[in-house]
Amino acid sequence: MKSLKGRSETELTGDALEFLDVEERTIAQAGALLQESGVSEQRWQDSFATLLKEYKRLNRQLDRLNRINDRNQLLLRRQHAKLAADQGIVEKILTKMRAGVQFDDRGIRHLLLPLDNMAGDLLFAMNRPDGIRHILLGDITGHGLPAAIVGPEVSNIFHAMTQKGYAAGVILAEINQNLRDRLPTGIYLAATLLEWDEDNHLLQVWNGGLPEGLIFRQGHLWERLPSGGFPLGIVGNTMQNWCRQVILLQPGDRVVLFSDGIIEGSNEAGESFGMERLGDRLQQMYALQESLHDVIEAARQHIGGQGRFEDDITIVELTV
Repeated sequence: MKSLKGRSETELTGDALEFLDVEERTIAQAGALLQESGVSEQRWQDSFATLLKEYKRLNRQLDRLNRINDRNQLLLRRQHAKLAADQGIVEKILTKMRAGVQFDDRGIRHLLLPLDNMAGDLLFAMNRPDGIRHILLGDITGHGLPAAIVGPEVSNIFHAMTQKGYAAGVILAEINQNLRDRLPTGIYLAATLLEWDEDNHLLQVWNGGLPEGLIFRQGHLWERLPSGGFPLGIVGNTMQNWCRQVILLQPGDRVVLFSDGIIEGSNEAGESFGMERLGDRLQQMYALQESLHDVIEAARQHIGGQGRFEDDITIVELTV
């Protein structure tokens, strides 16, 4: 008999199929014998001996399969434990890295609800030396290690280049090419970047793959900021659409960006919260002078009271 150690999945599947085949054959033989008439005593004894032999063989195969299954369960538990330990180390590293990140929250309300410590949503805000503020909202595909890899890389580029005074377009191109060169296919960053010139009330917006941002004026929806480019990391810089919206804002305007977690939350009927409900609920928030938490609670009620969202949720509001 082969050792249980190192058996392939194909071999184990073959053992299980052989067991079922012998079992079915034994049952069929016994059934056929019971259907016969005029069976001699010797025939009964011979048939019984044969069935007993097959039964013992079945027992041996079943014992072997049980031992293999027990060993596989042990290996699986060990792998889960190792993955949990590795994830814990990564989470500690990320927590320390995030603790040192500057965030310029002047005029900003924001709310982040991650599914876990290795969240896929990113939110950065920092001033250039000339006073222009950059605000980046990003949503990385997936969670876990992809987020752990992409998040710190994007953070380093954003903060280092903003601190050196680079324009938003240059920073976007650097992030895009870096992710394009280093990440495997299927991992990318949907993002919106605001370049806010407070002195001149001038806002420049680039959106690549995130839900459209919303601008509210006097509590009512005034302008939309749709996606016009690819998410970062999918195509090279020469194939990307770098066109930006340029908008002159007025004092009191509110610019709201969000990841897709809130609008994709669905109820039991499969109906998502959606853009229209979110826009209406934000207008109600301004009319009643509520908080962003009230908007999240409305989405939670839509998906079922204490329902759990299936993705990270991030909302950021810039008040002019």
